[in-house]
Amino acid sequence: MARGFTLLEVLLAVAITALIGVGAAQLLNSIINAKQGVDIRSEKLASLQRFNMAVSRDIEQIINRPIRDIYGDEQPAIRINDGDYPVEFTRAGWRNSPVTDDPRSELQRVAYRLEPIDSEACEVAYVRLQSWGVIEPQGECLVRYFWPVLDQASDSQPQSQVVLEQIDMLEVEMLVREENSNAQGDYEETGRHWYTDWPALNAASGATEIPIVMRWRIELPELGSIERQWFIPWGEF
Repeated sequence: MARGFTLLEVLLAVAITALIGVGAAQLLNSIINAKQGVDIRSEKLASLQRFNMAVSRDIEQIINRPIRDIYGDEQPAIRINDGDYPVEFTRAGWRNSPVTDDPRSELQRVAYRLEPIDSEACEVAYVRLQSWGVIEPQGECLVRYFWPVLDQASDSQPQSQVVLEQIDMLEVEMLVREENSNAQGDYEETGRHWYTDWPALNAASGATEIPIVMRWRIELPELGSIERQWFIPWGEF
């Protein structure tokens, strides 16, 4: 005589199946969350690498070429904490299109500045942070500015690029070598000094000052403090 399952056996089978289903769903959810976390960390690392590449490309091509501002006044080739931007300088290597019929100068004036995260300049950073799960981003982003011409007219406006989505602090210093001429007319090194402002007000009188190293310190929300130094290829244009 054939026998079927009892009610208790059916309920037990349903319960076991439900437990397996809940466990599988939780495991799948954990895997998805872990993958999202890894993807976000990868994007943040890629962003830091883009920042390093952009700044390195600029600083490693600094050239000793002063400019004229919108008022016609001459400004030095490098400015640190001296004006509207924490750091501003002239660089070479701004390549023209190989098919252009109207080539422009290959020198470029660039600057970096922190901007509020909810400003227009940081709009791209704001959207990206939200995609990373930061619902209401706070703080500042780091923006790179560049001008289409070196010697600026009254209507010259810089273009902007976000190079770091979120940053807490930026400090820039420059190591300068001082040289004086000796009795034979040759130049010899008389000292090296770090400056947080450039041109320096307390520089040695009569000495020739040659920038040799630029140092950046940045503070990031998750990674903490990072320091980078770049040699400056100083030379007359």
